[in-house]
Amino acid sequence: MSTPKLHHYVPQSYLARFGRGDMVRVKRRCPPKTHLSNVKNVAAETGFYTILDQNGMPSTVIEHELSRLEGQGLAILRQMDETGILPAAGTDDREVLCLYMAVQMTRTPGKRTAMLFGRDVTAYADGRVVDDALMTEYLSRHLGQAPAAPETQGALDYYHGVRAISDGNDPTHEDAVTLPFGSVEACIPEYRARHWRLEISRKPIFLTSDAPLVLWRPDTPSDAYKGFGLKDAHEIRFPVSPTAQVVLIPGQGTSVEEVKISRVISCNQDLADSCAQVVVGHPDRPTALDRVQLSNRGPTLRFYKGPLIQKNSDGTEAHMGDVLHMYTTRR
Repeated sequence: MSTPKLHHYVPQSYLARFGRGDMVRVKRRCPPKTHLSNVKNVAAETGFYTILDQNGMPSTVIEHELSRLEGQGLAILRQMDETGILPAAGTDDREVLCLYMAVQMTRTPGKRTAMLFGRDVTAYADGRVVDDALMTEYLSRHLGQAPAAPETQGALDYYHGVRAISDGNDPTHEDAVTLPFGSVEACIPEYRARHWRLEISRKPIFLTSDAPLVLWRPDTPSDAYKGFGLKDAHEIRFPVSPTAQVVLIPGQGTSVEEVKISRVISCNQDLADSCAQVVVGHPDRPTALDRVQLSNRGPTLRFYKGPLIQKNSDGTEAHMGDVLHMYTTRR
């Protein structure tokens, strides 16, 4: 069995669907430039899934298991290309796509950043005590601006809380590789229970990215201090080719809808907002890629500690203690 060193957190076979052969056009956040690339060099990192086996030797068993799922998913996507319809609810193919999307959501660098926050803070401290002042210093670099007091306190409580339940240790690389996959089974029902809509564009201008699943809802005031997940998302979007994306919305059923170009453009920008570093498009169709705007900073791990208020039936409010929010911004 071969031992791949460069591990992809978005499948090469999926990325290639948006290009010509194995070539795609990539637009980056930093440095801000557009260039052609082979998919083998996109959304990949050396040793991203490497763990130690029972003998303490490097193992790529996770990478190989992911490759098997990627092959199954690719076959279903190709079948969708031919038929123009989604797999029916309750079929094996629908279940594979649920698993494919749930796994993809867990395997991004953003999930890894959240898992390794404590380890990164400890490394930054370099022997110094991790107190309010040091956490403020670290978050200032992490955020690019000075954090508010509730954010510093939230991050500090999270840091020390995780270490307290781990005998004073930080999460390891192996923890960061394996633990996120533990949430996959719990998330699959959220995909399964929704209405599945296949959106079709006459023009082949749907883009993808290094974080291709997009959770979307309208902006709300609570975005300033907490995030949202699968349950609260109005739409779960997954572009599957330059002419199609799968959109999961509340409700039941399956449908196919031709969408306006304005819808595609809007979805492409939401995708660009939520990418880690790169947006991907066809090498011969640069217009859609040129149209999206990328800020220097993308989604960021944030913290917030504040009061938990319960509203009673008589209109009064009760303070139920404090709550810690740890979330990643959507843009």
